Amino acid sequence: MSSYSSNIDRLQREIARLKADDSREMSKEKQAQSKAHKAQQAISSAKSLSTQKSKMSELERATRDGAAIGKKRADIAKKIADKAKQLSSYQAKQFKADEQAVKKVAQEQKRLSDERTKHEAFIKQSLSSMRTTASATMEAEEEYDFFISHASEDKEAFVQDLAAALRDLGAKIFYDAYTLKVGDSLRRKIDQGLANSKFDIVVLSEHFFSKQWPARELDGLTAMEIGGQTRILPIWHKVSYDEVRRFSPSLADKVALNTSLKSVEEIAKELHSLI
Repeated sequence: MSSYSSNIDRLQREIARLKADDSREMSKEKQAQSKAHKAQQAISSAKSLSTQKSKMSELERATRDGAAIGKKRADIAKKIADKAKQLSSYQAKQFKADEQAVKKVAQEQKRLSDERTKHEAFIKQSLSSMRTTASATMEAEEEYDFFISHASEDKEAFVQDLAAALRDLGAKIFYDAYTLKVGDSLRRKIDQGLANSKFDIVVLSEHFFSKQWPARELDGLTAMEIGGQTRILPIWHKVSYDEVRRFSPSLADKVALNTSLKSVEEIAKELHSLI
């Protein structure tokens, strides 16, 4: 409770007590006036001197009592007036303090509302920026159905025909002859192709086994497959089971397509059926 409120409560109690005191004194004053009136009447009708003297004494006492009570009531009235003035002052101060408190609360609510509005605007702007960035990233990093990992020596004999057959079927292919442009970073583009392809076709051949670059691609593909990001689809091109097992026991254990058993078109159709 504020000091204003406590003073207001105190003064209201004191004024109520003074009014009660005044009410009691007023009753006493009326009694004194009544006694004085009766004594005055008795004096007028008294037949003996002694009776007159007795009633004169009663009149004087009643008059003195009435005067004393009147003075006391005047003191009480002054105290009530002083305390009423103090009460009015405290009430005015309390009203002003309440107004300031309400104004302060309104200002704080406005500040919080403004901060919330700014925060919401910031969140919307951040989300919009994130969507724009994500959209730009998605546009920059195209997704593919198949990535073809192979040795360059196998292009003419098999790989370019396979890529063409898959494209004719509507598949999106990451194949260096189709995807890489002059000035592209070979390593970065291949990493993007590996990361953004649903399936990774690995053309296993003697040339593939002898090259370091395709082998490094295969290491990356194996790591991604373990992480659940892609699936390796092996194609055996003029190699035996033992040759594949010597190169990679894990690849030898996978079901593979074989160029010695199926045509390019048949292999392309089987691969396309996976998407």
